[in-house]
Amino acid sequence: MEKPKPPTGLGILVDEKRVNDLLTQKSGAKAIARSGCNLALFICFIILFTVLALSEPLTDFRALEGYVRRRFDTSAAMHLDEVTSVGSFWQYIHKSFMPGIYGNDTRPYYYPDFVPDKLLQIEGANRLFGVARLRMLKVVPGQACAVKASLESFFPTCYGQYMVEAHDMDAYGPPDPVTGDPIYNFISDPTGVQVTGKVATYAAGGFMQAFTSNHNETNSALLLMENEDFLGPGTRVIFIDWTIFNFNLNCYAVCRLMFEIAPSGNWVNELQVTVLMQRHMNPIASRTTGDWLALLGEVILVLFVLRYLLEEASEFVGFRGRYPYIKWDYFSDAWNILDWLNLGLMVFTLGMRISTWGLAGNLQVYIGDPAKQSIATFSDLSGVATNVRLIHSVLAFNTVLTWFKAVKYIAILPYITTFMQTVSMSQRALSSFVAVFFALLFGFVLAYSVAFGEQVPQFRTPWMTFVFLTSSFLGNADMNLVYEQAPLLGTVLIMLFVLAMFFVSVNLFYSIMISALADVKKEEEKGAAKWDQTKEKMKDFWSTISESLRLEYRFKKGLPGLYSRLKRWKKSIEEKENERDEELRKREAQKKQAAAVALGPGNPSLGRRKKPAANTLSIDDVESESDNGSDVDLGPLVDKAQLTKQGMFGDVLADGDFGVPMLQDEMDEGQASAQSIQLCIKATRHVVDGIVDRTYGARGVLMAEMAESKDVLFRVGSVLEVLSKRANDLVAQQQQLLKHF
Repeated sequence: MEKPKPPTGLGILVDEKRVNDLLTQKSGAKAIARSGCNLALFICFIILFTVLALSEPLTDFRALEGYVRRRFDTSAAMHLDEVTSVGSFWQYIHKSFMPGIYGNDTRPYYYPDFVPDKLLQIEGANRLFGVARLRMLKVVPGQACAVKASLESFFPTCYGQYMVEAHDMDAYGPPDPVTGDPIYNFISDPTGVQVTGKVATYAAGGFMQAFTSNHNETNSALLLMENEDFLGPGTRVIFIDWTIFNFNLNCYAVCRLMFEIAPSGNWVNELQVTVLMQRHMNPIASRTTGDWLALLGEVILVLFVLRYLLEEASEFVGFRGRYPYIKWDYFSDAWNILDWLNLGLMVFTLGMRISTWGLAGNLQVYIGDPAKQSIATFSDLSGVATNVRLIHSVLAFNTVLTWFKAVKYIAILPYITTFMQTVSMSQRALSSFVAVFFALLFGFVLAYSVAFGEQVPQFRTPWMTFVFLTSSFLGNADMNLVYEQAPLLGTVLIMLFVLAMFFVSVNLFYSIMISALADVKKEEEKGAAKWDQTKEKMKDFWSTISESLRLEYRFKKGLPGLYSRLKRWKKSIEEKENERDEELRKREAQKKQAAAVALGPGNPSLGRRKKPAANTLSIDDVESESDNGSDVDLGPLVDKAQLTKQGMFGDVLADGDFGVPMLQDEMDEGQASAQSIQLCIKATRHVVDGIVDRTYGARGVLMAEMAESKDVLFRVGSVLEVLSKRANDLVAQQQQLLKHF
């Protein structure tokens, strides 16, 4: 069969599909080149982002932090969790904190000619950066609290929780020997920041005391504070801030001890340690090569962020003539929202870095006369440490978004495209799921907090309850705490939580994703396979490059021997492929014939034969292969022309030897002859014999199937009989056992 010739000239122009394919091929190379450039840029971007995120010596940071925690908490003479009252606080100061700062051997401080260090040596390469500071905040009585009228005579004053409105700033304590004023005065801190603890949020400033390089002076001041009730019933929080500088690592450990005192009398203690590098406070102060490279990398990262911001903006801002407009459909795609969230967090991180540099720019350590050290010489790096912790938290979350966004740039892979389309198709359903999920979770948070907040510490606040319940999704929650407090109510709440959050919500999420994936697969089945499309794009790209640079011609001229060998090798491979295909075709034909023989009269193709080819000239050629379907098998009757006088080949034999038509009787045209009648009888007998054979064959197949079914039913009956006997035996055994009881 002749293959249709490809359209040429005007035929191409009128074929819309052909024109679109040609345009696609023309722009395919440019699109692939553009995608390749975007992918290369994003790879550089994500590598730079990852290197900058891991550029800090985290191992050294953890080692210095561990040293501080061991010295002031876990390996100290008195642990932090042992501080539960004002008395135990002063014991901690004398037993743990003071030895941690000044060491256990304080005899040199009592020598007459002893001169304290400007930067007090704590141990080894660790120095106290300036002075340490104790800061206390308290509340005035009668604020945010009330005593029952019948008990006012027994409890004339009460102290509520810490609030800015209840902030007590009045001076108190013993009188100053010179002025006669109270020695403990409230000191404001204009550069200080609010501190959020586990109990409340505290303002800057407070009643302060410095820990200077002079041990004797500091110890005397602390003993006076202890004896004169520096801490009273209105005290709500105590901060101890200090900074340790390690000159081997060139790092700063910003430390803070925070003792929160709730109105109930409960003490909540915490030690915070944040390790800073020099570049956290000043980007150009460090002289190391690593810091300079990190600064250069951050500048390049800013350029990347600017480029991606402009690219995203160009996607949702269009122009009608000279007037811009916003493409609101752009924001309906979750991937675009993810891009803006990722870039926005990067811009926020950059702003926080600049803010931190400005905050730390005015801080200087006092290295003058140790005798002049005081609260005024304290270098407060807590604000810088707070910003750095926030930057690290945002960076950790943004790292997940950045690497998740990498999926968007490797969409050339077929299954990645399927994943992206699944997320896009399921985003509306997922938004509804998130609303339902958090509504249910919030209800359980309130239920557990109200029911067990008083007895179980993990449910004291709604936030702590939320953390406990969300950790249950990872199997990291001990529900025995709930059951032990209230067996009945706890059991009901646990069962409801498992049913609603696991059996309903989680399975609903699974069903949404599976449904979206099925829809995406259905859409993909309508078009060509993605991998085939990718290979076609790569082939088009390679052919375009090869034709543009004439690679084959250059290779042929440069290496003719290798070129000819490769050509022969390709030709031999093609020949082997053709031979293999031909052999496979023959095997398939043999399998079909073998199957037909095995079926015998039950063969569904029995009584049919292939149609003769249009150019068949003899009866022997009727069985030749033809792709035009099949026809009824009438035995010797092949064509209706055989029933006429001329017969099947009359058009050939009707001419004379020299091509002159022979004379024929017009009366005989179309009349049946004895031969044609005999041919019809033979054809009828052939059909009848076929029907009889087919009937016998069908009878044989039916009998064989019935015999096989009978055998199967006998075996099923045997199995049921055995099961019945075993059931009777079990009944008898149970009856015997019941008699004993």
